[in-house]
Amino acid sequence: MSVMQSFRNLFIGSDETADDYESIYEKEQQMTADEIRDRRNREVKIAATTTLQIVLARPTDFSEVKAIGDDLNDQKTVLLNLETVRSEDAKRILDFLSGVAYANGADIKMMAQKTFAIMPKNVGFSGVDLMSELENNGYSF
Repeated sequence: MSVMQSFRNLFIGSDETADDYESIYEKEQQMTADEIRDRRNREVKIAATTTLQIVLARPTDFSEVKAIGDDLNDQKTVLLNLETVRSEDAKRILDFLSGVAYANGADIKMMAQKTFAIMPKNVGFSGVDLMSELENNGYSF
C-alpha cells in the first residue's frame, strides 16, 4: 500500500466500505416482492410496562373538549358519550376530536348512538362494529 493510499484511507475511508454498501444494495434488489412485504410488515411484540388507560368522557358543552383532546394526545383510549350534549355542540365536539385523533393516528369507532371509542394507534379493535351488530340483532337507533 502506498503512502498516498494510506492518507486516502485515513481521511476518506477504504474502498472496502463501498463494497459492503454495494453488496447490501444488491441483496435488496434480489429480494422478491413477498420477502420485502414480509420484512416491512413484521409484527414486533414489545413488553409494555405501562397500563392501558381508558377515560370515560361525558362533556356537557364544547368548553370541555380541550381536556378530552389532551387525553388523546397522551395516547389514552377515550370513551366519548355525547348523550347530554346539544346536537350542535355534539357535532363541534366530534369534529374537533376527529382532528385530534387524525393528528395522532387514532381510530374512532361508533359504539352506540352518540357513543364513540377513540383509540390510539397502539390499541387494536377486533370484531364487528358494535352498532352494526346491534342493528343486525333487531335493535334500531
